[in-house]
Amino acid sequence: MKQLAALVLPPVILLGTTIALWGWMSAQGMIPNYLLPSPGKLAGALVGDRSVLLRHGLATTEEALSGYVIGSVLGLLAAVVLSFSRRLRACFFPLALATQAIPIIAVTPLIVLVMGRGMPAILTLVSITAFFPMLINMTRGLRVADRGYHELLHSLSASRLQRLAIVELPGAFPYLFAALRVAATACFINAIVGEWIGSNIGLGYLVVISGQYFKMPTLWAAIVVTAALTLILVGIVAVMERVMTPWAATEHGS
Repeated sequence: MKQLAALVLPPVILLGTTIALWGWMSAQGMIPNYLLPSPGKLAGALVGDRSVLLRHGLATTEEALSGYVIGSVLGLLAAVVLSFSRRLRACFFPLALATQAIPIIAVTPLIVLVMGRGMPAILTLVSITAFFPMLINMTRGLRVADRGYHELLHSLSASRLQRLAIVELPGAFPYLFAALRVAATACFINAIVGEWIGSNIGLGYLVVISGQYFKMPTLWAAIVVTAALTLILVGIVAVMERVMTPWAATEHGS
């Protein structure tokens, strides 16, 4: 209980202090309402526009989670394929690392141009977001298993697939969840980026339309909902990691 309080209380106190300071500065006119509405107006938008936020939020959630799952699965499969061949790994792994230097916003218009507006383009964008972190982390993770385990299974005439299932994949779980956490923090953001350019529904579209009509409380309400959805997904991944890799939590004393 004390550990939970130590984890929860500091961010709650910081958040409460920030909101109080934000409200005071808004009341004093130090923050223009056309840039950032007061906490009261933002809360009013969250309640008053809840049906609009729900409709657009569900669309963004569908796009983000679908792309997240597709990209993660494809990245995992690609990493498994590369683990079978050192030559393939030498060819493709450096290219995968190089792609991380390319901002996703730079290729978004090209994806929309090729895939068209709507769900296909956004799914492609979010899938790319999840694919490369999974590929890079799992390519490394599948190689960290202790050599002694491999030698033991080799002495028992285990096949390559058996070594993969018994030793390599379980040993790579920390890398798997690290990749899932990285992708979870970005999938909703990149879904919104795709909606800015190639969609007529979703929280990203709502942000654009609200900005054009100077509905700043609605705009910021959409941003708050996006942040909440991202935190929920990251929390789900953290719970899954704790359940599936309890030894990792024990090693870190948390």
